[in-house]
Amino acid sequence: MTKIDEIGIVGLGLIGGSLAKAIKKSQICNKVIAYDKSIDSLKQALEDRVIDEIAYDVDNTFGCCDIIFICIPVSHIGGTIKKLNSLVKSECILTDVGSTKSGILSELKEYPMKCTYIGGHPMAGSERDGYKSAKYYLFENAYYVLVPDKSTESAKLELLKEVVTAIGALPVIIDSEKHDYATAAISHVPHVLASALVNMVKASDTDNGYMHMLAAGGFKDITRIAGSSPKVWESICLSNKEKILKIIQTYEDIIADFKRALLQGDSRNIGEFFETAREYRSTFSDKALGPILKSYEVIVSVADEPGIIASIAGLLSSNSINIKNIGIINSREMEEGVLEISFYDEESRKRCLEIVTKNGYQAFSK
Repeated sequence: MTKIDEIGIVGLGLIGGSLAKAIKKSQICNKVIAYDKSIDSLKQALEDRVIDEIAYDVDNTFGCCDIIFICIPVSHIGGTIKKLNSLVKSECILTDVGSTKSGILSELKEYPMKCTYIGGHPMAGSERDGYKSAKYYLFENAYYVLVPDKSTESAKLELLKEVVTAIGALPVIIDSEKHDYATAAISHVPHVLASALVNMVKASDTDNGYMHMLAAGGFKDITRIAGSSPKVWESICLSNKEKILKIIQTYEDIIADFKRALLQGDSRNIGEFFETAREYRSTFSDKALGPILKSYEVIVSVADEPGIIASIAGLLSSNSINIKNIGIINSREMEEGVLEISFYDEESRKRCLEIVTKNGYQAFSK
């Protein structure tokens, strides 16, 4: 692709910072300009050579940009698009990373846009936030949804697809209504349920806190996303209220059916409840990254003794394998090993298995 002259980023948190790092690494543009409320984040990004120029507001600093990524809470995206539209050249593409699209498109419907807006939503993330958590590989092999409207020029859409591909993501074109309904089901409601589960344990725990102490394994996996930014998820839920409520109603109907079967001791329907979920879950592709950044785990059977983590980590480090996380599994009711190691890609997991087994450890993929 032809190298882009200037790319702007409004909001240098986890997603915006990761975009800046990925764009710099891909060398697809000559200059990256960024704005964020945190001056410290901007200065750090400049020091890291992730951006080339600081914008101290959403102002004329972005005037010559060819593409601008808007990486802020959904409730502020529409207003920022309108502001940028009055500042940038008509050839500029404005895009966002918001988790909902219909509300933004509705807000812009009667607004006289001189430049092009194309909705965007990278299906990757983390429970961590802020520039400090940004990673250049956050989007690698992750779906990146693009939501054009009927008036979007094909050349503009193709250019944005090229940028998305250059940062390692997989562009997918979806209309706004289908996108918002899908994300309500696979992202928004799961965040609501994860938080509800955590609140359930908090409300149900005994005075001595046994539930809190024993919460691990499957419970920690299913509720990990409850650690995400409350401010971000408040904005998302309010922006996609109708579709989230519809999905929650479907969930409540399913739970009501299960509750009825449990009250009646209906073993057949209880079994079908779990079997249907198991069968459908098994059809999900391991290669398809959903709204949560996928990780790749290896379980190693070792004695839980001082120095074991350092020993295994040193072995992998000496073989240039990048570890995402490593730790002892304290509650192993659903686990077969003692030490869990997670990676960012399948190749690292395969190499880990080869190396640790070659060194006499018993290990397997999770």
